[in-house]
Amino acid sequence: MTYDQLVYSQRKQQASVQDKDTVDGRKCQQTLQELEEVLQQLEVLFSISRVPRVLLLMGGSLVLPKEIYEINMEALVVASGDQCLRVSSCLRQLFRTLFVADLLSDTKPVRLMSTTVLVLAHRDCGVGWFRPKLQFKVPTRVKNQVIALSTDPSTCKGQRAEGSDWQDYVWFQAPMAIRGFSK
Repeated sequence: MTYDQLVYSQRKQQASVQDKDTVDGRKCQQTLQELEEVLQQLEVLFSISRVPRVLLLMGGSLVLPKEIYEINMEALVVASGDQCLRVSSCLRQLFRTLFVADLLSDTKPVRLMSTTVLVLAHRDCGVGWFRPKLQFKVPTRVKNQVIALSTDPSTCKGQRAEGSDWQDYVWFQAPMAIRGFSK
C-alpha cells in the first residue's frame, strides 16, 4: 500500500468500532508509527549533521538486499544567503514525499518486503537513535536506483563539499525496519 492508502485504511478501521482490535488494524497502525518515527529521526539527523547519502534497502539483508534506492546529495551546496532555501526544510520535504508518494515502486505488483534505512553522517554527529555501522559497504550486486540531487552553484553562495570531506562520515542504520503492510 502507498502511504495515503495506509492512512485511509487506518482511518476507516478506526471509524468502525468492531474492527479496532483486528490484526490488520494493529499492523497498519504499527507501520504508520514506524514510518513516522523514521521520518522524525531523519529530520533530527539532518539538523545536526550534513547527510550526503541515504539508502533504502528493500528485502533480503544488509549484505544482500533485493533492491537499493539511493538518494545522493553529495553535490548539494550548503547555502547561506537570503535567496537560498534552507537545506534541512527542503530535505525534510523531499524524504516525506519519497515515503508518502509511490515514487519508488514499479508498476508491477511486488511481494511485501521490509525496508531498512541507512544514512551517511559525520561520525561525531552525536545522533542517538541511529546505530553506527562502521564496516558497512554498499552492496554492488543488487538492483540500485540512484536519485542524485545537486544545486546550481550560480544560484546560491555556499560551499560544495569535496570528496575528502566525506572521510569522517560513516553509515548509520535505523534501529527498526519498516515492515510494510498489505491487505
